[in-house]
Amino acid sequence: MLQEYTPPKSKNVRRNKGGRLIPITLLALFCCAAISSQNASLRSTGNVPAFLRSRWDRFLLYFADPKTKIYRKASDGFNVVVDVAVLVMGEAAAFEKWYDNMKDIDKDNVNLVLIYASYDDAIQKQEDFHQANIDGVKSGQFVDFEAIPIIDKTWTEGRNILAAQALRKEKSRGKEFDYWFFLDDDVEPVCHPATDRLFGEGSCWQKVFNFLGSEAVPQKASTVALPSYFKDGFSAVTNVNGFNVAIKRSHISYFIPYTALKPGMSQWISQAAHMCVTGSCMPNSVVFIPLIYAENGQHRDYPKAGYTIKNIHEIVTESFHDTSINFTPCHDWIKFSDYQEGEFSTDTSRMIGPYQTGVELNEHMSFTNTSYCTPLRNRFAEWEEEMLLEEDPVTHTHLKLDEPKGESEKKDIIVMVMGEAASFQEWLDRLRDITDVKITFIFASYNEEVVIEPSPKQSAENNIEAQSFTKKDLYFHTLYISKKTWTEGRNRLAEEALRMEKLRGKEFAYWLFLDDDVEPVCHPGTVKFLGGGTCWQKIFNFISGDDVPEGASTISLPWFAKEGFTSTSNTDALFAAFKRDTIPYVLPYATLPKGSSEWISQAANFCVINTCLTDSSVFVPYINVKNTKSRPYSREGFNVENIFSVVTQNYHNLEPGFEPCHNWNTIGYYAQGEHSDSIVGPFRTSDELNQRIPPHKYEYCSPLRNRFFAWEKSIMESLPDDSSSTLQDDSSLASTLPDEDASSLPEDHVSSLLEDEISPFKDSDENVTIMALEE
Repeated sequence: MLQEYTPPKSKNVRRNKGGRLIPITLLALFCCAAISSQNASLRSTGNVPAFLRSRWDRFLLYFADPKTKIYRKASDGFNVVVDVAVLVMGEAAAFEKWYDNMKDIDKDNVNLVLIYASYDDAIQKQEDFHQANIDGVKSGQFVDFEAIPIIDKTWTEGRNILAAQALRKEKSRGKEFDYWFFLDDDVEPVCHPATDRLFGEGSCWQKVFNFLGSEAVPQKASTVALPSYFKDGFSAVTNVNGFNVAIKRSHISYFIPYTALKPGMSQWISQAAHMCVTGSCMPNSVVFIPLIYAENGQHRDYPKAGYTIKNIHEIVTESFHDTSINFTPCHDWIKFSDYQEGEFSTDTSRMIGPYQTGVELNEHMSFTNTSYCTPLRNRFAEWEEEMLLEEDPVTHTHLKLDEPKGESEKKDIIVMVMGEAASFQEWLDRLRDITDVKITFIFASYNEEVVIEPSPKQSAENNIEAQSFTKKDLYFHTLYISKKTWTEGRNRLAEEALRMEKLRGKEFAYWLFLDDDVEPVCHPGTVKFLGGGTCWQKIFNFISGDDVPEGASTISLPWFAKEGFTSTSNTDALFAAFKRDTIPYVLPYATLPKGSSEWISQAANFCVINTCLTDSSVFVPYINVKNTKSRPYSREGFNVENIFSVVTQNYHNLEPGFEPCHNWNTIGYYAQGEHSDSIVGPFRTSDELNQRIPPHKYEYCSPLRNRFFAWEKSIMESLPDDSSSTLQDDSSLASTLPDEDASSLPEDHVSSLLEDEISPFKDSDENVTIMALEE
């Protein structure tokens, strides 16, 4: 077991050329810098003094054991994703270096946003970096970044501007970061060779982020930092240099904002005030990353005058003290050594450790005194409110601080997926995590029936396992559509949507049709424009938000991400969210002769939208789609003659004079808009796009609406006469479905409801299985 190391007395402390104190441990570490991961060479410690050799040797031998690894990759079955706001302040010329550093970070394990504040000039040619992001998405080499010019701002003011932007970023994306990582632009990490196995492979920055995302970070840590020299174990201090500090988000409200300083005051004072906060509220909670240290090569000029105990005490008193509740942190810090960095103090109590593991260090760290420091949280809350009301320096807009949506405000969407039965659970898991919308989910399986396993605790009951379902805003059932074509399956789902609307007494806002292999890819920019959460959450954020143009008939996902608001007429049907008021013009899908290519029904939809709802299929910005399986189906006969025949039979004979697409005599008319340069936009706002979408031709296309109503009537005839009763608009599916006989539903129907809600169907029909879901 590694013992706590007590640093030697001052005789074992040397000075570098600049006069800075360097404990002898640093010299020993440099002697050992060439140590390999081989056990034999790990024991070769050269001229390391005897009092160090045993501890250093055991530390490296411990980590030479293949079983010892604090960093575990996602591919090993661990969730090691860490979410970090990287907040850098420096020269504009250094931005590209930081962009390149962050570009190479593994995006599967680290989700980061780089916010760069340049104090000498604005970042030039930012559009080149945005284009590099688009080009680098496939390889993972992209950086979600924002650049802010902060000309003539002090170090302290710049840090607060970065903090405010991190706050806005969190609000816009809908979730907090794990860390706010403040850095000066000249920080450069230096990794010991042993880190390759300890922290995983990759750049030294990659290893830093791997540590932040690992379980090795002690629970009591408030901050993680790179030390000024190697640490051969886990150690912690109270006072640390502020040139690099990764503050846990849970502790931000105690440290931010940095204290306001009087003009001309030394910037060290705001750092000293931070040390006061740490010492008063969470002593010894700044944890150093072992085996990595930081260099900062550019010591720029800034005011150093006035760094006195008197001035520090004055700023701390003005910023923090509240004598009415006896909150007077650091009132007895009367000497400079109180504000000295722990690494360079001759007082051995200023640093705890090193220990062999983060767990051991955690046991020796002090307990926090956060209840005493509540006034600091209140200070942060006031600052937070003020910052969120200010204009965003990047977008020059004000953040929308919407209240959480009430039940009646949530968009009501029916999601209809057709595919293999094995895909059902994946879709259920995906949709149950979506927030701020009401979802009804219908899954149609064509290869076999969906089997929903009962919970072991509910063996005799037909209940879904409780842990697989927790949300009230999602209801689902499944269909088995054996031997149906793609077109027949889509129409079968549409029939079910009609029944659901009829039974619950109100329409959905959107009918969203999907193939089961649809996979969205989110690009940089989605968080700013579409909010936080998963890529699917961002899609639903867009569908349910205010940025959908009024003239949109459909929301689609493009094959190639669009930087802005765009639309077209012809979009692939693998993802099609139809606004409910346009459903009568696009459904049912055209009936096809047996053996026809399924593409023809999609081509017929292109004809309808081009004719009646021109350029109204709007693409979700900054997201593209992949379909990962592309299953076999009939492609023969996809030609102009066959398409024209289907269009004529389905639409032309509805009413004299209604002959859509009668002059579409080449296959090019039926090409998707992305493949034929028929794209409207991109535009910066949805309002600009809306102005370019032509008015819908509802009157001319009324025969399509009549066709839909005739089809709807035939569907509704399968429901009992008294099922048309309507209920309140703000009720959910389970509470709006009337208590009717299960015979009103088709034999291939399986329904699910929450356990504590009344079933809408009598359970006497053996063909309908009622699923109860535990909350």
